Amino acid sequence: MQTSKISILAAIAALIITSCDQQVQMVTEINRDGTCTRQISTKDEEWCTLPYDRWEEIAPQDTSDHATRIIRHSFSSVGEMAADPVLYAYDKQIKSDASFTKRFKWFYTDYTFTETFLSWEDNIDIPISDYLSKDEACFMWTGYPNLTDGMTGIEMVEYLDKLQEKLDHWEYTVLLNCDMKLIANHYQDIANPPVSRSEFLSLRDTLVHFGRENWYDEFEGEQDLFRDYFKSDAYDIFYKSTTEYSQKYKAEGDSLLRSTVAIAFIKAPYSLKMPGHVTDAGRGTVTDGVINYRFEGGFLLSGDYTITATSRTANIWAFILSFIIILIACLSLLYRKK
Repeated sequence: MQTSKISILAAIAALIITSCDQQVQMVTEINRDGTCTRQISTKDEEWCTLPYDRWEEIAPQDTSDHATRIIRHSFSSVGEMAADPVLYAYDKQIKSDASFTKRFKWFYTDYTFTETFLSWEDNIDIPISDYLSKDEACFMWTGYPNLTDGMTGIEMVEYLDKLQEKLDHWEYTVLLNCDMKLIANHYQDIANPPVSRSEFLSLRDTLVHFGRENWYDEFEGEQDLFRDYFKSDAYDIFYKSTTEYSQKYKAEGDSLLRSTVAIAFIKAPYSLKMPGHVTDAGRGTVTDGVINYRFEGGFLLSGDYTITATSRTANIWAFILSFIIILIACLSLLYRKK
């Protein structure tokens, strides 16, 4: 299991490097009538499930492993678009809710689009809220809200060190919990366990404290941690590649780890095109009329993540009609004076 975790992280890291930190690029275009189009670009379909049977494939002609695949599809509403997610953290969908509203104001119309990507918290056994407050977790993952506003540099460092310590504690617990779940699932394979299965599971927080106090690395030190704490090598079978169960343990350990941490490695830059002139880009930046947002899977570890924008279009017909009405009124006044 130790080897499998290291290999997974190495593979994910290699993927991030080779794809320039952009495994998936999302481009969403909203039209005035609420219809919309979404385009997905990716070099690695493990982060997506590309629906070739329903979406139009734009590229590539090249079918090599490193070719960028681009698909596009038009929807009758943003709700229909949100109901057809293609972004995955391996085998689990990253879901969203979307809304689109129009506010008519005679001379112009305001359009507001909102897409909320739903929290990943239910997919992780250890809630991050047990270690950090909601605002602290959001700040560490997304930068919002700005909890260091008004602090001096020294105060920021001290405050961030405390938050990082809390986050490290949570991450260590999550990863050790993966090990303990795997061991518990196969507790009958252990020849002479030092404690019962239920007692083993009840010791999770104690083992986390012991591991952190004794500097056992969360990716390389579990075998030594269990040996030293229990004064037994009973759990070594889960860390040796020569046991009869090693392949079974490896596959299950891979699955547990991926389903837990894969979300944190996804980077999916999100571009949004709105009708008319952008008046509020939310957390995005506008370049040539396109709003660009930073979106990463880790943002969902602390709760929902919302992308929203407002734009405005001028109602040319309203100006023309108003001009005609004013003109008629002026002509009427002149006629009456005559």
